[in-house]
Amino acid sequence: MNNKKIGEFIALLRKEKGLTQIELAEKLFVTDKAVSKWERGLSLPDITVLEKLALELDVKVEEILHGERENKKQKEERQVIKRDQKRQLILIALLISFTVVLMAFFIIFDYIKYHPSIIKIGNNDYKISNYVLEEKGLEKLQNIVEKSEKATAEYNVSYMEIEVNKNGKLENFTLTVNYFDNNMIYVGRGSYTYDDKNLTYSYTAKEDEKTLLVETYSKNNNIANISEKIKKIPLKEQIKLSELDNYYISYRPNTTLEWGTPIFDARDNKKITTLTKEDYNKGIGGKSDSGVFFAIRLNDGSSIASGQQYLYVFDSTLEDTPINPNYMMETDYYINNGKLQFTRDYGKTYIDADITEEDLEETLNFYGSLSLEENSWFLSTNNLIPIAYFYGEEPVLKISNDNGKTWSEHKFITSSETLGKEITRRVVGFTSQNFGYVLLGTDWTMGSGEIKKLYFTYDGGSSWEEIPLPLNGTSHVVYDFCMYDELVGVLVLRDTLEANFPLVYSTVSGGKTWNEVRYRDSNLPDEITFLSDVDRIEKDGDTYYIKMGQGDSGTLKATFRTGDMISWSFVKTSEENIHTVG
Repeated sequence: MNNKKIGEFIALLRKEKGLTQIELAEKLFVTDKAVSKWERGLSLPDITVLEKLALELDVKVEEILHGERENKKQKEERQVIKRDQKRQLILIALLISFTVVLMAFFIIFDYIKYHPSIIKIGNNDYKISNYVLEEKGLEKLQNIVEKSEKATAEYNVSYMEIEVNKNGKLENFTLTVNYFDNNMIYVGRGSYTYDDKNLTYSYTAKEDEKTLLVETYSKNNNIANISEKIKKIPLKEQIKLSELDNYYISYRPNTTLEWGTPIFDARDNKKITTLTKEDYNKGIGGKSDSGVFFAIRLNDGSSIASGQQYLYVFDSTLEDTPINPNYMMETDYYINNGKLQFTRDYGKTYIDADITEEDLEETLNFYGSLSLEENSWFLSTNNLIPIAYFYGEEPVLKISNDNGKTWSEHKFITSSETLGKEITRRVVGFTSQNFGYVLLGTDWTMGSGEIKKLYFTYDGGSSWEEIPLPLNGTSHVVYDFCMYDELVGVLVLRDTLEANFPLVYSTVSGGKTWNEVRYRDSNLPDEITFLSDVDRIEKDGDTYYIKMGQGDSGTLKATFRTGDMISWSFVKTSEENIHTVG
């Protein structure tokens, strides 16, 4: 850069403008000595005043720095360069804008395609990416359910299994929810499976289901409640220590655990830690007592009975244990590895039955089932009332009067005593510590009919008295039998002429006399298509209330009231769970 040439050019321009060095200096807010130095080539204008100098002298900064005015050719070349630069900038801007618009289009298209506003019954395009379960819980699943066709505002999770990767990100899931109306009445079930951008949704209305369970709403099974529990689990860190090949998070209502099962105990707001497989299995995270729990499970998706698992046990949302009769009756039995046990308290404690594995196997083979025959066992919540059950091909009654500490055996009749007919119908029950009943019925033929034997005990099962029955030795066979106390009871027989509605007899004299019951004269509603057994007899003042059911074939119940146990009046219908498998 030629300072002298630049200085001479500045001096020339100043003189053309008719300005002295002092006047130019004042316009630029510098000293006249600075202007003198520029013009003598001793220094150059500071970058901060160069642009203002060019403006005062009516030239371009480039011209000052070159020490001469641009000629016509230079101007044209500079204008061409500027035009080219401007075109390039416009093209770049257009390209960027097009790219942004294109990306926005694909993002919007992708979102619309894979995040529909309504989840339809059938297959739906749906994409879940970078969804960390530990951070977001079940928010995405909740959103899916609430956008589904047929969905209601109130619903419960009845089954959930989510596959995650080693970083705890959701990959696939299976989910089943129960829908309830505003009155918390069950109306239907929704089932979801998600796998690789495909969400399959199915809906089954209550009236189309073939289930023997009556679904009840529980705050414990609310998806938001389960979501909050999941977010408390240090999932990613536990996965690292788990030694599992695959990772599944699952939830099923009312998890039954045996005493001493290793758990992560998160009850009473305990902080959840992470443990190695070895330390977890030692029970360092906690051990469960026996019972039913709110539990979230981490395992590899294989058998929960034998595979490694990590159980996170939380407090129930309700004050009591999250019991749901869909999954366990209060008084129930449990068969596992050839062992029969009873529980009076939803599985919190178990009572061993005094029966060998061989005898139990023979009994189940005789019934042709994996469970005990309906009404062939009896258990009450009252610890003072005996426990009783039948076993074997030739029925033997086992009774315990001390809550399972000791057992006694009682034989009533054998097949040889009943003309070679197997004793297939077995009913046992107690109404008090002392009074109980046994009803036995055989196979029947048109020639001889069913042989029925009824026995009462008044001393807790130590001795038994045979009681006469109506229609013995006929084709009217035993469906059910139930006593309210030592005097009042109901016998239900299958009527060969009207199979859907049984023949019912009652007694108010302890079996000395029996009267046929008129219960179908009370305008039964059309929804009652059949009845088969007596669930219970209750009394209020001088009025008895009898609830009849549909055995193992239906959940509908019909309640009747009567004063004399002969003429019954229909009161109402209801739906209740039945016991199918122990």
